[in-house]
Amino acid sequence: MFVFKKKLKRLKQDLKTWNRVIFGNVINLGENLKDKIQILDDRDDEGALDEAGREERRSLLTELNKNQFKQKVVYFQKAC
Repeated sequence: MFVFKKKLKRLKQDLKTWNRVIFGNVINLGENLKDKIQILDDRDDEGALDEAGREERRSLLTELNKNQFKQKVVYFQKAC
């Protein structure tokens, strides 16, 4: 039982590390992504957005969608 207890403690630490690295703070990350997208949208409205900026906006939207999925997963797990 002692060995099993040590393995569980190690697993707990690994899961905590994995949670910070993979999920981090999904809410803050989502807000930061929305802010960056809004800045690019404002530049696009002014006509000052080039093709590289449009590509960056597309990649940020992809990241935002992934982040929103992670948020849903976290909320679902907390609800259960």
